Amino acid sequence: MEKTNTPAKTQVYNLVILDKSGSMECIRKEAVNGYNETLGTIKAAQLKHLDTQEHFVSLAAFCGCGIDMIYDKTPIAEAEKLTLKQYDPCCCTPLFDAIGKTIKQLKKDIEKIEDAAVLVTIITDGEENASKEWTGPAVKALIENCKEDGWMFSFIGAGEDIIHIATTISITNTVLWEQSSKGTADVFANENDAQSRYYDKMAAPCCASASVADRKKMRKQFSEEYYDKDKK
Repeated sequence: MEKTNTPAKTQVYNLVILDKSGSMECIRKEAVNGYNETLGTIKAAQLKHLDTQEHFVSLAAFCGCGIDMIYDKTPIAEAEKLTLKQYDPCCCTPLFDAIGKTIKQLKKDIEKIEDAAVLVTIITDGEENASKEWTGPAVKALIENCKEDGWMFSFIGAGEDIIHIATTISITNTVLWEQSSKGTADVFANENDAQSRYYDKMAAPCCASASVADRKKMRKQFSEEYYDKDKK
């Protein structure tokens, strides 16, 4: 049988790390709706780029009680909407533990996949206050290592210190989140728009037909332009 030169599909892993500490209770419904809109964005991207991308979703909801992996590398077609019953905010914010544990595990799980693109979205309304296993410097080192492989990170957070918090762990794609119904809707709309542009760039002929090594280099560039609407 004659071999073709058609590149294999890029395996796209979408990891959402969602704060469910007690202070999220006031926007519980909006957070659930926002995540579900993000899920819809990924589903639409899968249909649009069926020939070049295969999407999976992981949803890690965290608080001081632990990390609830509601979805874990689930094929996007099998992922259902988040419900209020599944998302019940309580207690404190072990932010570093949630980031460190989920990213380390995903990195281990996909290490043998030749062409894996990863988008990590961290959503929190508070600062770190309860981690027991991971420190800021350890999380920063892990993220910098993943970024060398072309992983994309975005940080959505409330509070004026959000940019400082994100940059201390080497994340430069940040959005300031206003904790209100409108603010939550706006921030998810912005994130979903950025995600759609990112998927489109990966599907562009210059990227989709490139070697795996070159695709990783391109994804690093796409990450730097993540929220820039002028660089489509």
